[in-house]
Amino acid sequence: MSRYLFVQSQDPFTETRAAGQYELACSLVAAGHSVRLLLIQNGVSVARQGVDCPAFDRLRAGGVLLLADRLSLEQREILGDRLHPDIVAAEIDVVIDAMLAGEKVIWN
Repeated sequence: MSRYLFVQSQDPFTETRAAGQYELACSLVAAGHSVRLLLIQNGVSVARQGVDCPAFDRLRAGGVLLLADRLSLEQREILGDRLHPDIVAAEIDVVIDAMLAGEKVIWN
């Protein structure tokens, strides 16, 4: 079993490649791998409670651990009760920690 960290910087509402990355992450979980996804920059647009994005909803239901960069959230005022409860705010250094731990990091 491999461990993956996806870093998603693109808004799925304006960039179709984001949905493909969500799908790949779900496929890896279904194959028995450990997968985390870190939303950064415009990628945090789906982290707001009440946002309707079917591709992201499948990701949430697919067993992927969801993180969102705290600075990106603050810049877009997605704080406290505005953050979806399935998403954990994290610092960007989670990427460095993942690389040092030997995880496969995929940045989009």
